Amino acid sequence: MEKINWGVLGTAGIAYSQTIPGMKQAYNCNLYAIAGRKLEKAEKFKEEFGFEKAYGSYEEMLSDPKVQAVYIPLPNHIHLEWIEKAAKAGKHILCEKPMGMNVDETKRAFEVCRENNVILMEAFAYLHNDAIKAMVEKIKAGEIGKVSLIEACFFTGPPASSDFRWVKEYGGGAVYDLGCYSISLTERIMDELPVHTQAMAHMNKTGVDDYCQIYLGFKDGAIATLGCGFVARGRSDRMVIHGDKGSLWADIVFNQEGKNRFEIRTDESTVEYEYDVKSNYALEVEQLGRCILEGENKHISEDFSIKVATVIEDTLRYIGY
Repeated sequence: MEKINWGVLGTAGIAYSQTIPGMKQAYNCNLYAIAGRKLEKAEKFKEEFGFEKAYGSYEEMLSDPKVQAVYIPLPNHIHLEWIEKAAKAGKHILCEKPMGMNVDETKRAFEVCRENNVILMEAFAYLHNDAIKAMVEKIKAGEIGKVSLIEACFFTGPPASSDFRWVKEYGGGAVYDLGCYSISLTERIMDELPVHTQAMAHMNKTGVDDYCQIYLGFKDGAIATLGCGFVARGRSDRMVIHGDKGSLWADIVFNQEGKNRFEIRTDESTVEYEYDVKSNYALEVEQLGRCILEGENKHISEDFSIKVATVIEDTLRYIGY
């Protein structure tokens, strides 16, 4: 079976704890190269995860002709810079969400990849989850009727004081980091941009939003209320989708492997669905690999990424970010 030679552009925490372990499970992925700003750290990743090559700069890795695709887990504000450099080096790209700081950056990222004939996909790993796919399919099939209200949230504890999520210039804050999940889930369900976007946020002394409540209104009258923030003692992520025939309830919906459950409640019955899901990070890498090798359509499309970026930008503008 043909495998893609992957390079990881950076030694970020999400790469270490989530994406690289997922890549090791992906059937069509070869962990070929790791690059860091310091060779010593890249060498540690190489030793721990089994990469073939380690580089002390991102440019060195991009110049390696054996690298076919790269994963970018860098801070938000430099995503576009390294997408452009990777595209011009002829590498296919999986870039962490949010891919751009705004709509213009997101559009430019896709433009430069088209210009260089490479594939770009935004890394919303949870949307590759079989349970999430099934939820969306059942909603679209009308099992809860016409959607009227979406309630979704993602809360975590506060990052370390030195974390880039507290730095406004780096694209820090709860909406960029956590709100993008509930926003993207809503867009996946509704398939259209809201006609109204409002929000209320608490701004940290660093100038970023540390918690926020987002309100979206759609042309058919549906409403979404989406919460996010660095305020939990632990982690809280869940969603409830209400329709005129029933409701769909799910806890722990973002990036969870193992047993994933949700239930559909109507006046007549409550039906529980359970899925045994592998690493969502493995699933997204496998999917992009099939796009490269077999011409499969991307699960996270350009149009979808631009819609999500639009709602994020509108939200941040509303709260005065």
